[in-house]
Amino acid sequence: MPITPLDTDQITSLENALNVMFSDKDVLTLALTHQSYSNEHPDFPAISNERLEFLGDSIVGMVIADRLYSGAPDLQEGDLTVRRSQVVRRETLATAARTIGLGEWLVMGKGEAAAGGDDRSSNLADTFEAVVGAVYVDRGYRQAKAFVNRWLGEHVNEALQTETKKDPKSLLQEYLQANGSTPPRYRLISETGTQSDLVFTMAVVIDDKPIASGIGSRKIDAEREAARFALDHLRTQSSSNR
Repeated sequence: MPITPLDTDQITSLENALNVMFSDKDVLTLALTHQSYSNEHPDFPAISNERLEFLGDSIVGMVIADRLYSGAPDLQEGDLTVRRSQVVRRETLATAARTIGLGEWLVMGKGEAAAGGDDRSSNLADTFEAVVGAVYVDRGYRQAKAFVNRWLGEHVNEALQTETKKDPKSLLQEYLQANGSTPPRYRLISETGTQSDLVFTMAVVIDDKPIASGIGSRKIDAEREAARFALDHLRTQSSSNR
């Protein structure tokens, strides 16, 4: 993992791995620059891949939504949303980044590098999105779409072929409604970590009582985990009371 900006040979190797040739090599270098590098180099321009990540996140979501919409014309909006979330999530994006080998070119500060930042799922997922943003900026939407489909296509196909799994939050709400309870509420317990690697802890509250908690890199993921734990708890409790 480099701790200095990428040189010409590294850029060429990266382009070969991505199967994309860039006109503006600087935008690709930027996509592989983690915020920790700028933090440790105050004289270096305060830049990182975060803006490209923001852009790439939207593009990935658009491409996957388009594939699902076209590939599953009979699915309702709720099912499409669940299947999209199966593809556009940290673990899947990190897997794509590992397949490419992006960690090999991710420029980080010494501290982040020493902490194993080149294989941290949050860093890899963010870098994948930043690269998508860079492809869009340099080559346009058509190339960005082709890039996303190349590296995430098999995950989309898997989502299309498998039965939709209901969101744990929906399952919990249905269970409570069937048993005459009030709908669940979700409450933030804590928010820890760095800006680029946040961890949220959310509690699910039923009838003013916290029943379970969950953690995740997004609040929605933490809520889903809390809902799953709560549902397991309620079902176990119901079985023991019979």
